Parts: sequence; C-alpha cells; structure tokens
Amino acid sequence: MALDTPLSSGLLFTFLKDVHNIRYSELASSTIIIFDHLLTLDQEYELIWTSPWSLGKCLFLVNRYYTLITVIFNNYVLFSSPQSDTVSLNWYRWQGWTGVISFVIAELLLQLRLYALYFSDIKIVYFMVTCSLVASATSAGVMGTVLSKISATAHLIPGAPSFCSVSGIPKGFYAFWIPMLFSESVLCGLAVLRFLQQYRSRATFYQSGKHLVQELIRDSVFYFIVMFTVYLVNTLVFVLGTTAEVEIPIGFAVAFSCVMGNRLCLNVRGMIRRERGIVSTSQSSVIIPDLDSEDVSAVHTVEAGSHLSDIQLTELRRMRPGRLSTV
Repeated sequence: MALDTPLSSGLLFTFLKDVHNIRYSELASSTIIIFDHLLTLDQEYELIWTSPWSLGKCLFLVNRYYTLITVIFNNYVLFSSPQSDTVSLNWYRWQGWTGVISFVIAELLLQLRLYALYFSDIKIVYFMVTCSLVASATSAGVMGTVLSKISATAHLIPGAPSFCSVSGIPKGFYAFWIPMLFSESVLCGLAVLRFLQQYRSRATFYQSGKHLVQELIRDSVFYFIVMFTVYLVNTLVFVLGTTAEVEIPIGFAVAFSCVMGNRLCLNVRGMIRRERGIVSTSQSSVIIPDLDSEDVSAVHTVEAGSHLSDIQLTELRRMRPGRLSTV
C-alpha cells in the first residue's frame, strides 16, 4: 500500500500504535482473569461446587464464567481480521453492554455481603437497592446513548495488522463511570460505618462470630478501595485521553471487578468453613451464622452449663433475631 504524504504515513503509524496498545492491554487484563481462575480452581471446587445452590453461588458462577468467556472472545476478535463494518459495530456494542453487566453483578455480590453484615436490616436493604438501581440505570442510559451514536469501520491494510476503529464517541462518555463511583462510595461508606459500629461495641463472648464480621468488613473495604481506584482511572482516561486510548483501561475494570468479586466470595466461604472447624473443637461452642443458607437465623448460642457474666447477658438482650441472606 503506497502512502502519498508524510501526514498519511504518520496517521497510519499512530493508528497502528493504538491498535497494538489496545490489543496488548486486553491481553494483559485477560491474563489476570485466567491466572486467577487457575489459581483458585481448587477453592472453587471445594467451596462452591460442593455447596448447595443459592443466589450467591449463582452470582459467583455468572461473574466468573461470563467474564472468562467474554475475555476469550474479545481476544479472538482483537487478534483476528475484522469481517465487516457491521460485525465490528456489533462487537463494540456487545463489549459496552458487557461492562454494564459486569458492574451490576459485582454490585449484587457486594450488596449481599453488606446485607449479611447489617443482619438483614430492611432499611439498609432499601437504601442499597435504591442507590444501585439509580447507578446502574444511569450508567446503562449513558452507554445506550453512546452506542446508538457510534460507528465502526473495519480496516484491511496489506502488510499491517488489520483492525477496526470506532468513531462518533460523544465527549461526555466519561459520565458512564460517575454513577459507578457514586455507588462504590455509598457501599464503602456502609462498610466503614459497620466497622465503626463493631469497633465501638464492647467485646462479646461470641468472639469467632465477631472475628468473621471483622474479616467481612476488611475484605469489603479493600474491594471498594481497589474498584474505586480503577473506576477513577477510567474516568480520567475518558476525560483526558484520545478516542483510541479510552479502550485501553476498560478491560482492566472488567478484570478487577471479576477477580475481586470472586475472591470476596471465596474468602467469605473459606472463613465460614474455618470458623466452623474451630467451633466444632471447642467445648463452649458458638453457632456461626450460615451465610450460604437461606433458612438459618442469626442466633448465637452457648452450651448448657456455661456461666454468663452481666455483660454477656446484656449482649444477649440487645441481640435482635434476624435472618441472613445467602451470599
């Protein structure tokens, strides 16, 4: 292919550089997902597949395998020759809606944990659901508007990697990430609030259950910090970057959302199993709430014959029967 002017040569070089950056950033984010999948395969079998079916189990499997299939297909498309403009446009649209779906699944996983941390407080449930619905609907609205305006072109260049490019992206596309940042901030605030409540409360006799709650709060806050940082970086790139550069960090947002959500589920179930093992060997046992079962109440007991102090009796009176969600 002959290049008529230095300008066209420089433009082609810039395009090819962007194509390489997009392809290898997608490959890097896919490697994170596949490596984590292989690393936790034994935990998945022990903690997920051998457990009863529940909402948490279904969300885990969808989050894990839908994302895995997505990244495999994305790499196939990116490293193969584009078929046509229509196929390229449909692929961009599918990729955009995949980002929305990944965000919604991750939000559901986190809400289940906060639901358990607050012992099924119905006010907290309404607040979380409202915030997440508003955030998801807003992000989906922005994505739908953008995808309806873009156009894609398949480029077949002899002697150079073939690629498809997108044009017509509105300048306000960065608004897609703002509802996600808002939702993550709200959920993080709820986790921190639960930590402060736990910290200010007096030590109780059900130490293993208290330790489990602390571990849940720690993992939740860590998840929020990581995901808030990822979404913030994406927002900045969308505001300051070029049209081609906005595609680079998206894969990492999906990858971290998938990996962090999976790890949170596995950590919770692993902690519950360890706590049950400790309790079963203790003479003064504590019933650990089963976060995997929908039919277990949040009730703590001690063996008959144990002597409770005044503080322990006060704690028992303060405890309100509730139900824990399946996570």
